[in-house]
Amino acid sequence: MADDTDRRLFLVEHDLRGLSSRQLASVHRALGEAVRRENRRGGQIRYVQRIYVPDEQRCLYLFDAAGPDLVHSVNDIAQFPLARVVAVLSSVLDGTGPAAGLDDTGLIGETDGA
Repeated sequence: MADDTDRRLFLVEHDLRGLSSRQLASVHRALGEAVRRENRRGGQIRYVQRIYVPDEQRCLYLFDAAGPDLVHSVNDIAQFPLARVVAVLSSVLDGTGPAAGLDDTGLIGETDGA
């Protein structure tokens, strides 16, 4: 089992063309449940964020995980085919944007309320 220093951020892209709103909701729930099941088995993965691009019918998911194989695994469990998985870095320019609360590693951290 990897420790927290071995964890990285991974961006997953899904092409959602042809899915109804009901199907989209179902696959999002299935992905969340797949992450919970993997963590109960001892995996180290966190579903951080989902960004939906309606004009392109694409969805970007951000995962904090020990490696890309774990990210692939939870998507396979959810029966959610991947377009791609890439390791990414995340940063925030200041504390006022939509990602306020993320620390300099791109992960949700404690905020000082400032």
